[in-house]
Amino acid sequence: MAKGSANQTRSVPNKHLHARIAYLHQAATHLALQAPVVTHTDPTNLQQRGLPLLLTAQLQAVSQKAQIRLSHDMKRSICKACSTPLMPDTTSETRIENKSRAEKKPCADVLVIQCRNCHAEKRFPIGAQRQKRKAERRLASVAVDPKGAKKQSSEVKMADD
Repeated sequence: MAKGSANQTRSVPNKHLHARIAYLHQAATHLALQAPVVTHTDPTNLQQRGLPLLLTAQLQAVSQKAQIRLSHDMKRSICKACSTPLMPDTTSETRIENKSRAEKKPCADVLVIQCRNCHAEKRFPIGAQRQKRKAERRLASVAVDPKGAKKQSSEVKMADD
């Protein structure tokens, strides 16, 4: 008799930790939306310190301790410097920059998210397409270039001699 049935699907390991991370993220974003808006003009009125920061710091600690990777959306919604939950127009400012000459290249567009608490910036390229992985590029170049494939096969024959 086998240890487990082949028909059973495997559950997610550390499911309780995934649930805890999701709860901490939801609670931190909810509390960040309830707090007053952070402004640049009044640095003494930074009301974002407190529970939302504590919850996001705890979220990051749980994920690091359990070696669970956070999703891209969750990672992008937390300030790396001060652990503030980044909400558009409340705790962060969002703009698009293009530092190419005369802003001519649409592939050079960069989404910049600036934290209003610590003024740290997160930058994400949005205009350019992601480059394929190295193995996929090699397969594509061999499949497209038949001359390269012949060259590789002749090199193999020479190596055998």
